[in-house]
Amino acid sequence: MEQHPIPRQITSFEFKLIGFMTVKQFIYLVIFFPLALIVYALFPIPILNILLAIVVGGVGIALAFIPINDRPMEVWIRNFIRRLSSPTQYFYQKNNHPLYFLKTLFFSSDPHMVLAHVDSQEKLKAYLLKTQKTNIVQKRQPIAIPPKTAGETVVAEKKKETEEKKAFFSGIVENHRMIPLPGILIYVKDGGGKTLRLLKSNPNGIFATFNSLPAGDYFFDFKDPRETYFFDRIKMRIEDNNPKPLKFFSKELL
Repeated sequence: MEQHPIPRQITSFEFKLIGFMTVKQFIYLVIFFPLALIVYALFPIPILNILLAIVVGGVGIALAFIPINDRPMEVWIRNFIRRLSSPTQYFYQKNNHPLYFLKTLFFSSDPHMVLAHVDSQEKLKAYLLKTQKTNIVQKRQPIAIPPKTAGETVVAEKKKETEEKKAFFSGIVENHRMIPLPGILIYVKDGGGKTLRLLKSNPNGIFATFNSLPAGDYFFDFKDPRETYFFDRIKMRIEDNNPKPLKFFSKELL
C-alpha cells in the first residue's frame, strides 16, 4: 500500500499567492530591502554602509524564508521579547479580597445571620444535653414517692398553670431573605393611634405578649433603631385565641 506523509502544519499553512512567496514573505522583502538601500545611502562610511545594508537585508530574508524548528523567525523574536518583559518571580498575596460574585454564596457579613446561627447552635447543644439527662433518669429504677398533702397539691397545680401559660399572641420579624431581625421595636396601636403594647424582637426575631387584648383590628408599626430596615404599617385582626405566630417582613427589595 502506498504511504502518504501527513502535513504537520495544517492550521498555519499559507498559500503562495505571489510567485513562490506568500503575502507575508513578500511584505518582509518589500519593507527590509528599501530599508537596506536607505541605510546604504545615508551612512557616510563607505565599507561600513555596505555591511549594514547587507545586515538589514539579511534580517528581511531571515524573517521571510529561514524557519528554526519549523517556526518562523518572527515567532522566536516575539517569544524572546515576551520572556524578557514577563516577571520571573511570583508572590502569594494572602489578604486578597474574594471575588464579588462569590461574596453572596460563601461569605456572609450579615451580623443577624451570624447571630441566628450561633443562637441555634447553643439551643441545639442545650436540647441534646437535656435529652441525654432524660434518658439517664428513665434508665434508673423507680423511687417510691410519698403521697402529697392537699396544700402541696394546690401549690403544684398553681405552679403548673403558671408554667403552661401561653402567650396571647406572638410573631416573628424577618427580612426578604427570611433572616430573623433582632432588636426591632413593635408598636401595637388601636384605631385611634394609641399605643397599647410596645414589644421588641429577641435575637431570633420573635416577639410575644402575655397580656390579652379585646378582639378586633389593630395596627402594627415597626421601627429599627439602627435604621437599617424599614417597614410598612400593618393592620391585623387579633382574636381571643391566636395559636399561630404572626409574620412580618421588611419592605426592601434588594
